[in-house]
Amino acid sequence: MLFARAFDNHLLERLRYVRNSPVLAYGIALLAVIIATLLRFPIVGPLAGAGPFTTYSLAIIIAALVCGFWPALLAALLSIVTGWYLFLSPVFTFALGEREAWDLAMFTLVASINVVLVSGLVGGLLVHEQRQRFLIRELKHRSQNLFAVIQAIASRSLVEGQTIGDAKDVLNGRLGALAHAYMALAESLFSRASLNQILAQELSAFPKQIRVTGKDILVNTPAAQNFALIIHELATNAIKYGALSCPEGQVHVECSIVGADGRGQFRFVWRESKGPPVSPPTRQGFGSAILFEMAKSFAPNVQANYAPDGLVYELQVPLSAIEAPQVEAPTLPKGALETTTL
Repeated sequence: MLFARAFDNHLLERLRYVRNSPVLAYGIALLAVIIATLLRFPIVGPLAGAGPFTTYSLAIIIAALVCGFWPALLAALLSIVTGWYLFLSPVFTFALGEREAWDLAMFTLVASINVVLVSGLVGGLLVHEQRQRFLIRELKHRSQNLFAVIQAIASRSLVEGQTIGDAKDVLNGRLGALAHAYMALAESLFSRASLNQILAQELSAFPKQIRVTGKDILVNTPAAQNFALIIHELATNAIKYGALSCPEGQVHVECSIVGADGRGQFRFVWRESKGPPVSPPTRQGFGSAILFEMAKSFAPNVQANYAPDGLVYELQVPLSAIEAPQVEAPTLPKGALETTTL
């Protein structure tokens, strides 16, 4: 922490600029060795037997600090060879006595440690600072997106002709679904969330009436947000009018992937049974907008069948559009389904 506080953002930007320019980085490392050699000549007399590599140590530290590992390693090698040839007795030769060999070995060891530690510490600091900037940008983007969604939910939920109490319950439910999705995303720094986890959080109140089968996938942030709202609306409608409104009702959620090689389609089916007869809604509110209009914004194929035995809601979406990047979904044995009971 103290090491990090010694650098401000302006200095870190300059260091990053130098390290990202090989010509500049190697040029500074070479210049540091040349200056160290020139400074060594005026003091060669007093330090001839005490420290032939004195000025080179500072040159290596500067190269490691400013230029990075490989330029600093080059500076260390040049310092070893130059100091050996010019300032180790006998001078202007690579012959070594026992004492000189020991001095050379110790300098090589110390120089190597300096290169690794100093360049590594500064490199780690630059990576950390870059990651912090990335996280801040992501947080800003996610916050703007989240507030936009909340604003849309609030404005649509409060104009559906409901009483204040009903509107409050609807709004709290939808915001709660969104919060559950963001809690799942927060565990991976808003890069991915498990669809099964979102289902479990939304449907945990009905462990004996809901069954989830098929393939769990890790979805990206927009997909997690959309699925959370869709699942919440399906569950809310089932509680009010469908299978979850009676103890005998059942809901079966099927998740599967059809196709492969980058053209796979993810299929999500919500199937209700043993509940009261259902019929298409007579009024198109924000709930219907979530289940159809919003769903169609990322899933081209969305269908709802209000069968006498219960609602069947299905959507198909290209796997590449919802799956988190660089994540391979777990596979199941052929012909088998992975079952999760909520």
